[in-house]
Amino acid sequence: MAVIEEPRLRADLKAGKLGRVYFLWGEEDFLIRMYSKRIIDAAVPAEAQDMNFVKYSDPPSADELSDVVDNLPFFSERKCVLIEDLDPDALDAAENKAYLGIIENVPDTTVLIIAQAHLVIDPKKPKAKMKKLMEACAKAGCSCEMKFMSASQISAMAEKRAARNGCSLSREDGAYLAELCGRSLTAVSNEVDKLCAYKNGSPITRGDIDALCPKPADASIYALADELIAGRTENAFSALDDFFVRREDPVMILAALSGYFTDLYRAKIGAAARKSYTDTAAAFRYPPNRSFVMRKAYGTAQRLPERFLEDCLEILFRTNVSLNSSSADARTLIEEALTEISVLPR
Repeated sequence: MAVIEEPRLRADLKAGKLGRVYFLWGEEDFLIRMYSKRIIDAAVPAEAQDMNFVKYSDPPSADELSDVVDNLPFFSERKCVLIEDLDPDALDAAENKAYLGIIENVPDTTVLIIAQAHLVIDPKKPKAKMKKLMEACAKAGCSCEMKFMSASQISAMAEKRAARNGCSLSREDGAYLAELCGRSLTAVSNEVDKLCAYKNGSPITRGDIDALCPKPADASIYALADELIAGRTENAFSALDDFFVRREDPVMILAALSGYFTDLYRAKIGAAARKSYTDTAAAFRYPPNRSFVMRKAYGTAQRLPERFLEDCLEILFRTNVSLNSSSADARTLIEEALTEISVLPR
Protein backbone atom coordinates (compact mmCIF):
# COMPACT_ATOMS: atom_id res chain seq x y z
CA MET A 1 0.00 0.00 0.00
CA ALA A 2 1.13 3.64 0.26
CA VAL A 3 -0.12 7.17 0.94
CA ILE A 4 -3.86 7.10 0.29
CA GLU A 5 -6.89 9.37 0.58
CA GLU A 6 -9.85 8.77 2.89
CA PRO A 7 -12.19 7.56 0.08
CA ARG A 8 -9.64 4.86 -0.84
CA LEU A 9 -9.38 3.72 2.77
CA ARG A 10 -13.17 3.57 3.01
CA ALA A 11 -13.40 1.54 -0.20
CA ASP A 12 -10.64 -0.88 0.86
CA LEU A 13 -12.29 -1.59 4.20
CA LYS A 14 -15.67 -2.04 2.55
CA ALA A 15 -14.08 -4.53 0.14
CA GLY A 16 -12.42 -6.41 3.01
CA LYS A 17 -8.88 -5.37 2.03
CA LEU A 18 -6.83 -5.10 5.19
CA GLY A 19 -3.21 -4.00 5.49
CA ARG A 20 -0.63 -4.71 8.17
CA VAL A 21 0.03 -1.10 9.22
CA TYR A 22 -2.13 2.03 9.28
CA PHE A 23 -0.95 5.57 10.06
CA LEU A 24 -4.01 7.81 10.57
CA TRP A 25 -3.48 11.53 11.05
CA GLY A 26 -4.80 14.99 10.17
CA GLU A 27 -7.16 17.72 11.32
CA GLU A 28 -10.36 15.72 11.74
CA ASP A 29 -10.03 13.71 14.96
CA PHE A 30 -13.54 12.28 14.55
CA LEU A 31 -12.53 10.49 11.34
CA ILE A 32 -9.30 9.25 12.91
CA ARG A 33 -11.27 7.66 15.74
CA MET A 34 -13.95 6.34 13.42
CA TYR A 35 -11.54 4.65 11.01
CA SER A 36 -9.48 3.26 13.88
CA LYS A 37 -12.64 1.54 15.12
CA ARG A 38 -13.50 0.27 11.64
CA ILE A 39 -10.04 -1.21 11.16
CA ILE A 40 -10.13 -2.85 14.59
CA ASP A 41 -13.53 -4.41 13.88
CA ALA A 42 -12.37 -5.57 10.44
CA ALA A 43 -9.22 -7.14 11.89
CA VAL A 44 -10.70 -8.85 14.94
CA PRO A 45 -14.32 -9.99 15.50
CA ALA A 46 -15.98 -8.32 18.48
CA GLU A 47 -16.17 -11.58 20.42
CA ALA A 48 -12.39 -12.10 20.07
CA GLN A 49 -11.23 -8.56 20.90
CA ASP A 50 -10.76 -9.21 24.63
CA MET A 51 -7.88 -11.54 23.81
CA ASN A 52 -6.63 -10.10 20.52
CA PHE A 53 -6.88 -6.32 20.75
CA VAL A 54 -4.35 -4.17 22.61
CA LYS A 55 -4.66 -0.39 22.97
CA TYR A 56 -1.89 1.95 24.12
CA SER A 57 -2.81 5.51 25.07
CA ASP A 58 0.82 5.99 26.08
CA PRO A 59 3.30 4.48 23.61
CA PRO A 60 4.93 1.31 24.98
CA SER A 61 8.63 0.58 24.96
CA ALA A 62 9.95 -0.90 21.73
CA ASP A 63 10.61 -4.22 23.49
CA GLU A 64 7.03 -4.45 24.74
CA LEU A 65 5.61 -3.48 21.36
CA SER A 66 7.79 -6.06 19.62
CA ASP A 67 6.50 -8.83 21.90
CA VAL A 68 2.85 -7.82 21.45
CA VAL A 69 3.12 -7.47 17.67
CA ASP A 70 4.99 -10.74 17.15
CA ASN A 71 2.85 -12.92 19.43
CA LEU A 72 0.32 -15.04 17.56
CA PRO A 73 -3.41 -14.27 17.91
CA PHE A 74 -5.47 -16.38 20.30
CA PHE A 75 -8.14 -18.40 18.46
CA SER A 76 -8.45 -15.67 15.82
CA GLU A 77 -7.03 -15.02 12.37
CA ARG A 78 -5.44 -11.74 13.45
CA LYS A 79 -4.68 -9.54 16.41
CA CYS A 80 -4.80 -5.75 16.40
CA VAL A 81 -2.62 -3.20 18.19
CA LEU A 82 -3.62 0.48 18.49
CA ILE A 83 -1.13 3.18 19.54
CA GLU A 84 -2.59 6.63 20.12
CA ASP A 85 -0.54 9.81 19.58
CA LEU A 86 2.89 8.34 18.97
CA ASP A 87 5.38 11.22 18.96
CA PRO A 88 8.73 9.96 17.63
CA ASP A 89 10.43 13.11 18.91
CA ALA A 90 9.70 11.83 22.43
CA LEU A 91 11.74 8.68 21.70
CA ASP A 92 15.51 8.50 21.95
CA ALA A 93 17.47 7.47 18.87
CA ALA A 94 17.66 3.79 19.80
CA GLU A 95 13.95 3.49 20.60
CA ASN A 96 12.98 5.35 17.45
CA LYS A 97 15.13 3.05 15.31
CA ALA A 98 13.64 0.01 17.03
CA TYR A 99 10.09 1.29 16.39
CA LEU A 100 10.83 1.72 12.69
CA GLY A 101 12.18 -1.82 12.55
CA ILE A 102 9.06 -3.21 14.22
CA ILE A 103 6.81 -1.37 11.77
CA GLU A 104 8.78 -2.70 8.83
CA ASN A 105 8.38 -6.29 10.04
CA VAL A 106 4.80 -6.46 11.34
CA PRO A 107 3.67 -10.05 10.63
CA ASP A 108 0.61 -10.88 8.53
CA THR A 109 -1.17 -12.04 11.70
CA THR A 110 -1.11 -8.53 13.21
CA VAL A 111 -2.67 -5.20 12.25
CA LEU A 112 -0.89 -2.18 13.75
CA ILE A 113 -2.71 1.16 13.89
CA ILE A 114 -0.95 4.42 14.79
CA ALA A 115 -3.70 7.00 15.32
CA GLN A 116 -2.49 10.60 15.69
CA ALA A 117 -5.72 12.31 16.79
CA HIS A 118 -4.09 14.92 19.03
CA LEU A 119 -0.75 15.68 17.38
CA VAL A 120 -0.27 18.59 14.98
CA ILE A 121 1.61 17.35 11.90
CA ASP A 122 2.54 19.71 9.09
CA PRO A 123 1.34 17.93 5.92
CA LYS A 124 3.85 19.79 3.75
CA LYS A 125 6.90 19.60 5.99
CA PRO A 126 6.64 17.15 8.89
CA LYS A 127 9.51 16.97 11.36
CA ALA A 128 12.34 14.61 10.44
CA LYS A 129 11.46 11.76 12.81
CA MET A 130 7.76 12.06 12.06
CA LYS A 131 8.47 11.97 8.34
CA LYS A 132 10.46 8.74 8.73
CA LEU A 133 7.65 7.23 10.80
CA MET A 134 5.07 8.17 8.16
CA GLU A 135 7.25 6.77 5.37
CA ALA A 136 7.81 3.51 7.26
CA CYS A 137 4.07 3.09 7.81
CA ALA A 138 3.28 3.91 4.17
CA LYS A 139 5.83 1.34 3.00
CA ALA A 140 4.59 -1.41 5.33
CA GLY A 141 0.91 -0.50 4.97
CA CYS A 142 -0.63 2.91 4.41
CA SER A 143 -0.67 6.50 5.61
CA CYS A 144 -3.96 8.37 5.38
CA GLU A 145 -4.55 12.05 6.16
CA MET A 146 -7.98 12.89 7.57
CA LYS A 147 -8.79 16.39 6.37
CA PHE A 148 -11.63 18.63 7.43
CA MET A 149 -14.70 17.95 5.33
CA SER A 150 -16.56 20.68 3.51
CA ALA A 151 -19.82 22.00 4.95
CA SER A 152 -21.74 20.15 2.21
CA GLN A 153 -20.05 16.82 3.06
CA ILE A 154 -20.74 17.25 6.77
CA SER A 155 -24.30 18.25 5.93
CA ALA A 156 -24.81 15.00 4.01
CA MET A 157 -23.51 13.02 6.98
CA ALA A 158 -25.76 14.95 9.38
CA GLU A 159 -28.74 14.26 7.11
CA LYS A 160 -28.01 10.51 7.16
CA ARG A 161 -27.45 10.48 10.91
CA ALA A 162 -30.79 12.22 11.48
CA ALA A 163 -32.51 9.72 9.18
CA ARG A 164 -31.05 6.79 11.14
CA ASN A 165 -32.59 8.35 14.25
CA GLY A 166 -35.99 8.64 12.57
CA CYS A 167 -35.85 12.36 11.79
CA SER A 168 -35.32 14.44 8.67
CA LEU A 169 -32.83 17.30 8.25
CA SER A 170 -32.56 19.36 5.10
CA ARG A 171 -29.21 19.69 3.34
CA GLU A 172 -29.30 23.48 3.83
CA ASP A 173 -29.98 23.25 7.55
CA GLY A 174 -27.31 20.56 7.86
CA ALA A 175 -24.77 22.94 6.31
CA TYR A 176 -25.92 25.67 8.70
CA LEU A 177 -25.39 23.32 11.64
CA ALA A 178 -21.95 22.36 10.30
CA GLU A 179 -20.80 25.98 10.26
CA LEU A 180 -22.34 26.56 13.69
CA CYS A 181 -20.22 23.69 15.05
CA GLY A 182 -17.01 24.86 13.37
CA ARG A 183 -17.18 21.91 10.94
CA SER A 184 -16.34 19.53 13.77
CA LEU A 185 -17.84 16.12 13.04
CA THR A 186 -17.83 15.32 16.75
CA ALA A 187 -19.83 18.44 17.59
CA VAL A 188 -22.21 17.99 14.65
CA SER A 189 -22.90 14.36 15.58
CA ASN A 190 -23.64 15.31 19.19
CA GLU A 191 -25.98 18.12 18.15
CA VAL A 192 -27.85 15.93 15.64
CA ASP A 193 -28.39 13.27 18.31
CA LYS A 194 -29.69 15.91 20.72
CA LEU A 195 -32.04 17.39 18.12
CA CYS A 196 -33.37 13.95 17.19
CA ALA A 197 -34.05 13.10 20.83
CA TYR A 198 -36.00 16.35 21.16
CA LYS A 199 -37.97 16.05 17.90
CA ASN A 200 -38.78 12.34 18.40
CA GLY A 201 -39.34 11.55 14.73
CA SER A 202 -40.48 14.99 13.52
CA PRO A 203 -38.55 17.06 10.95
CA ILE A 204 -35.70 19.19 12.33
CA THR A 205 -36.07 22.85 11.38
CA ARG A 206 -33.74 25.86 11.37
CA GLY A 207 -35.72 27.17 14.34
CA ASP A 208 -34.98 23.98 16.28
CA ILE A 209 -31.26 24.40 15.58
CA ASP A 210 -31.27 28.04 16.71
CA ALA A 211 -33.25 27.18 19.84
CA LEU A 212 -31.33 24.10 20.96
CA CYS A 213 -27.80 24.38 19.59
CA PRO A 214 -25.68 26.95 21.39
CA LYS A 215 -23.76 29.35 19.21
CA PRO A 216 -20.16 29.48 20.46
CA ALA A 217 -19.42 32.95 21.76
CA ASP A 218 -16.14 33.13 19.90
CA ALA A 219 -17.83 32.16 16.63
CA SER A 220 -20.32 35.01 17.06
CA ILE A 221 -17.53 37.42 17.92
CA TYR A 222 -15.60 36.30 14.85
CA ALA A 223 -18.66 37.02 12.72
CA LEU A 224 -18.83 40.49 14.28
CA ALA A 225 -15.16 41.08 13.51
CA ASP A 226 -15.57 39.87 9.93
CA GLU A 227 -18.33 42.42 9.40
CA LEU A 228 -16.08 45.12 10.85
CA ILE A 229 -13.12 44.19 8.63
CA ALA A 230 -15.37 44.09 5.56
CA GLY A 231 -16.50 47.66 6.25
CA ARG A 232 -20.02 46.68 7.25
CA THR A 233 -19.84 48.69 10.45
CA GLU A 234 -23.61 48.85 10.96
CA ASN A 235 -23.81 45.05 10.97
CA ALA A 236 -20.92 44.86 13.43
CA PHE A 237 -22.65 47.22 15.86
CA SER A 238 -25.90 45.30 15.48
CA ALA A 239 -24.07 42.11 16.43
CA LEU A 240 -22.57 43.91 19.42
CA ASP A 241 -26.09 44.96 20.47
CA ASP A 242 -27.09 41.29 20.52
CA PHE A 243 -24.26 40.48 22.92
CA PHE A 244 -25.35 43.15 25.36
CA VAL A 245 -29.02 42.17 25.05
CA ARG A 246 -27.94 38.65 26.10
CA ARG A 247 -26.00 40.22 28.98
CA GLU A 248 -22.68 38.78 27.84
CA ASP A 249 -19.68 39.74 29.97
CA PRO A 250 -17.92 42.76 28.36
CA VAL A 251 -14.54 41.34 29.40
CA MET A 252 -15.39 38.13 27.49
CA ILE A 253 -16.45 40.14 24.42
CA LEU A 254 -13.22 42.12 24.38
CA ALA A 255 -11.10 39.01 25.08
CA ALA A 256 -12.68 37.16 22.15
CA LEU A 257 -12.18 40.15 19.85
CA SER A 258 -8.55 40.44 20.93
CA GLY A 259 -8.08 36.71 20.40
CA TYR A 260 -9.49 36.96 16.88
CA PHE A 261 -7.15 39.77 15.84
CA THR A 262 -4.24 38.00 17.54
CA ASP A 263 -4.98 34.93 15.38
CA LEU A 264 -4.94 37.14 12.27
CA TYR A 265 -1.67 38.80 13.24
CA ARG A 266 0.00 35.47 13.94
CA ALA A 267 -1.25 34.16 10.60
CA LYS A 268 0.13 37.26 8.86
CA ILE A 269 3.62 36.91 10.31
CA GLY A 270 3.56 33.14 9.83
CA ALA A 271 2.72 33.51 6.15
CA ALA A 272 5.39 36.22 5.77
CA ALA A 273 7.93 33.74 7.15
CA ARG A 274 6.71 31.18 4.58
CA LYS A 275 5.38 28.87 7.27
CA SER A 276 2.30 26.69 6.81
CA TYR A 277 -0.72 27.26 9.03
CA THR A 278 0.07 24.01 10.90
CA ASP A 279 3.62 25.24 11.55
CA THR A 280 2.28 28.52 12.89
CA ALA A 281 -0.37 26.81 15.02
CA ALA A 282 2.28 24.54 16.51
CA ALA A 283 4.69 27.43 17.11
CA PHE A 284 2.08 29.32 19.11
CA ARG A 285 0.98 26.11 20.88
CA TYR A 286 -2.58 25.96 19.62
CA PRO A 287 -4.28 22.72 20.73
CA PRO A 288 -4.42 20.21 17.84
CA ASN A 289 -8.20 20.39 17.62
CA ARG A 290 -7.95 24.18 17.22
CA SER A 291 -5.49 24.24 14.32
CA PHE A 292 -8.43 24.96 12.00
CA VAL A 293 -8.57 28.44 13.61
CA MET A 294 -5.17 29.23 12.12
CA ARG A 295 -6.20 27.76 8.77
CA LYS A 296 -9.15 30.18 8.62
CA ALA A 297 -6.98 33.06 9.87
CA TYR A 298 -4.53 32.51 7.00
CA GLY A 299 -7.35 33.02 4.51
CA THR A 300 -8.53 36.27 6.09
CA ALA A 301 -5.12 37.73 6.97
CA GLN A 302 -3.72 37.49 3.46
CA ARG A 303 -5.82 40.43 2.29
CA LEU A 304 -5.07 42.67 5.29
CA PRO A 305 -1.97 44.88 5.79
CA GLU A 306 0.25 43.96 8.73
CA ARG A 307 0.11 47.57 9.95
CA PHE A 308 -3.70 47.43 10.09
CA LEU A 309 -3.58 44.34 12.33
CA GLU A 310 -0.92 45.95 14.56
CA ASP A 311 -3.12 49.04 14.95
CA CYS A 312 -6.16 46.86 15.78
CA LEU A 313 -4.25 45.07 18.52
CA GLU A 314 -2.99 48.37 19.93
CA ILE A 315 -6.57 49.74 20.08
CA LEU A 316 -7.85 46.59 21.76
CA PHE A 317 -4.97 46.62 24.26
CA ARG A 318 -5.75 50.22 25.25
CA THR A 319 -9.42 49.34 25.57
CA ASN A 320 -8.61 46.41 27.83
CA VAL A 321 -6.51 48.63 30.10
CA SER A 322 -9.36 51.15 30.32
CA LEU A 323 -11.92 48.40 30.92
CA ASN A 324 -9.96 47.09 33.89
CA SER A 325 -8.74 50.35 35.39
CA SER A 326 -11.47 52.96 34.91
CA SER A 327 -15.11 53.45 35.81
CA ALA A 328 -16.08 54.22 32.20
CA ASP A 329 -19.07 52.37 30.77
CA ALA A 330 -17.88 49.03 29.32
CA ARG A 331 -20.20 49.16 26.33
CA THR A 332 -19.05 52.67 25.44
CA LEU A 333 -15.42 51.61 25.59
CA ILE A 334 -16.00 48.65 23.25
CA GLU A 335 -18.08 50.73 20.84
CA GLU A 336 -15.29 53.33 20.71
CA ALA A 337 -12.78 50.58 19.93
CA LEU A 338 -14.94 49.26 17.08
CA THR A 339 -15.32 52.79 15.71
CA GLU A 340 -11.54 53.34 15.76
CA ILE A 341 -10.95 50.03 13.97
CA SER A 342 -13.63 50.79 11.37
CA VAL A 343 -11.80 53.89 10.15
CA LEU A 344 -8.29 52.43 10.00
CA PRO A 345 -6.77 52.39 6.49
CA ARG A 346 -6.53 48.96 4.91
